[in-house]
Formats: sequence, structure tokens, C-alpha cells
Amino acid sequence: QNPTDDIREAASGAMKCATWPILATISNFPRFSNLVGGFSSSRSIRTTRCCFQAKSTNTDNDWSEEDLARWESMYGESRDKEEKSSNTLFCQVRVVSFDLDNTLWKTGPTIQAANDKLAEHLDEEGIIQPERVEKVMGQIFKENPSEYTHDSNSKSPVQLTLLRKNALQKILMESNGFDEKEAIKFSDSAFGIWTEARHNAIPNYLAANVISCLEVIRGMRSRSDQPLLIGAITDGNSNPLSVPTLSEFFDFVVNAESVGVAKPHKGIFLAAVKEAATHPYLEDIFTDVDVTNDNEIEDAMGGWWVHIGDDFTKDVVASKDIGMRSIWCQELVEKKEETKQDESLKSSMSVEELVKKVAENGVLKMSVGADDYLAQSIESEFADATLSMFEQIGDTLVNWQKMANCATEATQVAVGSSGSKGDSTVNSTLDTITESKVDSTVDQSKPSNEKGDESTAEKIKYCISCGTKLPMKAKFCSNCGEKQ
Repeated sequence: QNPTDDIREAASGAMKCATWPILATISNFPRFSNLVGGFSSSRSIRTTRCCFQAKSTNTDNDWSEEDLARWESMYGESRDKEEKSSNTLFCQVRVVSFDLDNTLWKTGPTIQAANDKLAEHLDEEGIIQPERVEKVMGQIFKENPSEYTHDSNSKSPVQLTLLRKNALQKILMESNGFDEKEAIKFSDSAFGIWTEARHNAIPNYLAANVISCLEVIRGMRSRSDQPLLIGAITDGNSNPLSVPTLSEFFDFVVNAESVGVAKPHKGIFLAAVKEAATHPYLEDIFTDVDVTNDNEIEDAMGGWWVHIGDDFTKDVVASKDIGMRSIWCQELVEKKEETKQDESLKSSMSVEELVKKVAENGVLKMSVGADDYLAQSIESEFADATLSMFEQIGDTLVNWQKMANCATEATQVAVGSSGSKGDSTVNSTLDTITESKVDSTVDQSKPSNEKGDESTAEKIKYCISCGTKLPMKAKFCSNCGEKQ
């Protein structure tokens, strides 16, 4: 708001672009506080400082020098991140991790099937149920939430296993005359029934073509002819290794309860990397990495790890922050059913909802920029691919792998034949591959909601400085002249 001349100069026109100020607000939300370590795009951080400066002119919302220094530091770190991620498109895919609930399967009906099976089991055992177990879970959690989280941090996952068992014990002791020892033994057995029922229900509620997609990924190979590792990173307590139709495809599973933090906290992603690092397929990546050192793990991260999920903040932004590639899979996002308290394993936020929340909170008033531009710009900043159908994941990964192989072969040829002009030849080769990638993957993006030719709508982008709509292949902005 009313930026001074030096701020205008520092921003270089970016203050006119709605995307980067919005990105600055992300870290002000509690759910994003773990992401303040720096985003992948240095221009986001650069303009963030300008936003802090602009906001500091408002006497009601002063920012301290410490705040400014923190963002300065983030900008410096982001330069290294941007340089490391600039060739993400040319990385081999070595690991693919999935979110589970509402990505691989519909969570609501799966949980409901397990709850119904548990209620049926209790009836068969002659257990009086004044209220269903899931309702009692909500009541006792409300009475003492701290007992079911690792700490008071809002990002700490709810220990649903303990909560469900305690709800069972409450029913057994208060309404059925069980003593504590008997109640504990019975609740453990009953929880096993519930867990089995949940895993048995999962195949009935899978997203379309999940199995065929996983078969494609399992069939992929790295340049050294090694299979890709497939894993799960989940805030829930389900385990695909316990689902017969899925178990053959998964190499590891990491859940929030066992780690002690939930997404988007980077701790759960680091735990997944540590788990995968022990596998011989990744020996070449982690040979000189101390896997007990989180900083070294983050330095080793790159586009070779692809994370796929339905939640924009917990899956896409969080995985991008640690250096992974990300795919936002939206097939089940709009199909979620209303669930009860214990079924709410995650709270998804679309890009559009993020834009609305930013506006409602008044973190930063914007004089320019429309919601559709805002949403598309934020989405493209974090998601390497946005797919409306799960079945598109396999083709996307195959294309990325082909691109990486082509880039390696082309670079080797360029280096061998270019002599003293090696760098320029290599860069030109990579630019050519990148342009071909834009054409080959455009049909995998989220379908356009605008009227007209959808294929044309997909082939546009926006100027990174002034926000002007441009053809995807444009190298310079027709409005401000900035290189794209």
C-alpha cells in the first residue's frame, strides 16, 4: 500500500503482480508456519520483502527489523534452492510417494464401513452401546484434547488409535460392567476388527484406475535399471501394506502418529526420506549423506522424489518446500463426503479457498489481480503438475522420465561436440527439451473452467512481472518487455 520509491525500485514491477504478495501471506497462517524456511522460488521471497516493507508503512501493522532480516535470510537461501531446482525437469524419477486418504481412496465411506463393522461386532458380543463409538470419540477428545496429541502444537496429529480404544473402554466400563483390565483386552481385540474392516473396505472405494497406474509406476526403471520406490506419507493410520490389492506396490509407509507431527510439517517428509534412504536402490544418492542430519537430507533432495496428494497446502506446498517435485491430484477433492469427527483426517484447502482466506484475513490488501489469475499463479508456483484424474499420473511420470533420459543423452552429445562453447550448447539443448515438454504435457493439466477452446486455454501463461496473459511459448512479455 502506497509503496515508496525505493520499494518500487526493489520490486521491479512485481508489486503489480498479485501472485507474489499472496505468497508472502502464506507463512502468516498457523498451518504454514513450518514453511518459513524458504520457498523454492527466489522471486517469491524477493517480493515478500517488498510486501513487508510496504506493510510497515501502515502504522497499525509495523514489522520489526528482525522480521525483515528473517526474510532477507530466506531470500539468500532461496537462491541456492532455485539453482538446485532449475533442472528439476531433467531429473530422473527415483521415488514416488502418495498421500492416501482422498488421494488413493475415498476416506468417508471407507471409515463408515469400518465403523459399521465395529458396531455390528459389538452387537454380536452383546455389548450395550448407548452411543456409537465414533460419537464417544468426539466427546472424550473435546473433554481432554491434550491427551490425544503429542504436544499442544496445532500441527501435532491426533492419536486416533488411542482415542478409539479409550472410547471403547469407556463404553465397556460405564455401560457394561467391565473392569479396566477386561476393557483394555476387549478394546484391543475390537480395534483389530475395526482396522481389518477398514483395510477390507479400501478396494471398494479406490479412485478410478489406481491399480493400473501403480502397475505403470512399478514397471518404470531408472537409467541404472533399478525400479522406482513407491511409498506413502499419510496423516491417517491406514496402511496399504495391509491391503492385499495394494501391498505389492508399496515399499514403505510413514504416518503422522508414529512420527509425532502431521503434514505440512516437514518432519513427516524427512522421516519418509530417512526410511527410503536405507533402500539399496537409492545408495548412489545417499552414499555421502548423513541421514541423521536433517540439513544434509534437505540438501540431497530434488526432483528425483515426486510426492502426490489431494491437499494443496499439506501435500503440494509442503513437499515443494523440502525440495521434492509435486503433483496435485484432484480426482477425489470435489467428491469428498461430509464425515464425522473421527473421519476428518485432514482439512483440504483448494487454491481458490486459499485466495478467499487471504482476502478475508486482510493480511495484505491488493489493488490489482483477479481471483482466477491469483489461483492459477499460486497453483503453478508450487504444483509441477495438476491432474484431474488419477490415471493421468502414470503418463505424467513416464513423460518426466523420458524427458530426463533425453536431457542426459542430449547433454552428453552437446558436451562432446561443442568444445569451448559447451555451456551455451548445453543450455540451448535443455531449452529445446523444456519447450517440447510444455507441448507434450499440456493435456495433463486441470481442465479449463472457462468457455471456449480448452486446448487453447491450457497454452497460456502470465508474465512474472506484470501479470499480462501470454502464449506459453512467449520468451518476452509484450507489455513490459521482461524476459520470461
